[in-house]
Amino acid sequence: MIRLETLESNTLRLEERVHAALSQAEEATLHTAVLGYHPADIAEVMERLGNEDAIRLFRCLDSERAAEVLDELDQQKARYLLDNEVPERIAALLDLLPMDDAAGVLAESASPERQEVLLSQWADQEDAAEVRELLSYPKSSAGRLMTEKFMRLTPELTVEEAFAAIRKADPEVETLSDLYVVVDERLIGILSLRDLVRAKSEQQIAEIMTRDIISVQIDTDQEEVARLIARYDFLAMPVLHSNGTIAGIITVDDIVDVLTEEQTEDALKQGAISAEPSVINAPYFSLPIWRVARSRVSWLVLLFVAETATSSVLQHFEGELQRVVALSFFIPLLIGTGGNAGSQTVSTIIRAMALKEIRVRDAGRVLLREASTGLLLGVILSVIAFLRSIVMGRGILLSAVVSLSLLAICIWATTIGSLIPLIANKFKIDPALVSAPLIATLVDATGLILYLNIAHMLLPQLH
Repeated sequence: MIRLETLESNTLRLEERVHAALSQAEEATLHTAVLGYHPADIAEVMERLGNEDAIRLFRCLDSERAAEVLDELDQQKARYLLDNEVPERIAALLDLLPMDDAAGVLAESASPERQEVLLSQWADQEDAAEVRELLSYPKSSAGRLMTEKFMRLTPELTVEEAFAAIRKADPEVETLSDLYVVVDERLIGILSLRDLVRAKSEQQIAEIMTRDIISVQIDTDQEEVARLIARYDFLAMPVLHSNGTIAGIITVDDIVDVLTEEQTEDALKQGAISAEPSVINAPYFSLPIWRVARSRVSWLVLLFVAETATSSVLQHFEGELQRVVALSFFIPLLIGTGGNAGSQTVSTIIRAMALKEIRVRDAGRVLLREASTGLLLGVILSVIAFLRSIVMGRGILLSAVVSLSLLAICIWATTIGSLIPLIANKFKIDPALVSAPLIATLVDATGLILYLNIAHMLLPQLH
């Protein structure tokens, strides 16, 4: 029986049990400690253990649970197990997994040489051949995610005959929620199990199947597959060869993993952090400090150099700042607000682009919409800034300078924030990679230019 508790308390309790069992150095105690816990929870605890303790825990698991745990582990820990556990056992465990999951573990956690060693140890070489085929497809493609184990029916079958075929189906069939009607390996229709149950026994499959098929090609990017499954609420997506024959299906559980990975990648990129697979798939505490620093340093150095533009602007207006020192009091407020407004716009645009709600051809409409939004936000914030400056006793003119500058910066930040992702996409650059770092740098420097030029025009002390 699986223990049902809150996720955090469940994992913490298991971690305590595992550490207590490890201290006793008895394999039987360690085996007992994890009984009743879900493989995902065991995998999470293993990721927090040192490599030697992790492999001790892994070796005490029965084959079925060990296979599921291996499928749940992060890339680094899985690689350690694949490199250090007996190849015959790893091969046997991978053979227990669905073919797409086995291919995923091998692709992420083993070198090509190690992959071949493990595949050569499989008892069922037919399954091994299927995994080799999956591994031959491009990374992040639909072919890499699909499984060839799905339920085929033919159109002339009656409903009663279809049920008989389902009962005899290969136990390794990935899902029975959707049934695929195939003639000469060409997909001609899809039928849900629910529709089959509700149909009359004598009806033929051809009468109740749907011929409106939405499918993807083997080389379709996994993010596009995820978008289609989310859009149409599918539980599985058929994958076709270029000649139109069916190659396999992708189930929604694999798409959940894709969405998590893609969202993590975008979040890291927007934070100006390297989004290499070893960083994306690694738990926080498993990454060495040097690798964390390496993933952040390149963009930090680039932004540090870019921010010298802000210093140059301040140096250029040094005289004005010396004559009206109070101008410097509002610099953090103005560039901070501009950066925040730009970042909000960038996040909104990137999300809309990811969902295909915005395309490059919509640049004009997007620009007008975001400029209007910036104007509205600027009016609201400029009124607040004006009143705040008056309360500080800075006078009408300086308060007006701050207010007008905030209005101009908000309009500029939202405008440039809408253009950067679109321009990046136009030049085949990942918008998430460049947008957030660039918006902060641009708004800092250009916002200061707007502010100090407005001050120069309105304040008599600067003439």
